[in-house]
Amino acid sequence: MKTILTAAVVGLTLTAGALAQDNDAETRAIVDQYMTHYSAAEFDAMEPFMAEDVVFSDPTATGMGVAGISHHGRDEIMATLRQFAEQSNPIGLNFEWDTIFESNDRYVFMGRVNATYPVEQEGMVFRWSAAQTTVIHMRDGLVVAQYDYADYEGAEQGLVPAE
Repeated sequence: MKTILTAAVVGLTLTAGALAQDNDAETRAIVDQYMTHYSAAEFDAMEPFMAEDVVFSDPTATGMGVAGISHHGRDEIMATLRQFAEQSNPIGLNFEWDTIFESNDRYVFMGRVNATYPVEQEGMVFRWSAAQTTVIHMRDGLVVAQYDYADYEGAEQGLVPAE
């Protein structure tokens, strides 16, 4: 009887572990899609991945006040992203992530942002490049918080050839 009970517990543990791995893989796929859209400045495509009460914060943003920027709720965040897109017309944010890891439903992306914007000079774009870390907090398959941290003061910027 003890052997049967032990086998049942081991079987349930293995099943729970396999389900957790499946959920982790599904969540990681969602995070990857979300970040792909963010990198491509496809802001409208990010919206379905956001929880209604999502928070977006960048406490390192300069020129935005002492506290950087913080937006609460999908509607407010989408309005802000659409306004940014309309005003700045980004070609892409073009993230390059050197390190990506997950811990406790937080997906941490560390690398660089290489945002590009159109200019009138043929064959050229304006590039704003800085070290950046983005942390995405997931719950129930949706983004519930996004925290960006960028090296605004150390950013490199200027005209570069369009690729």
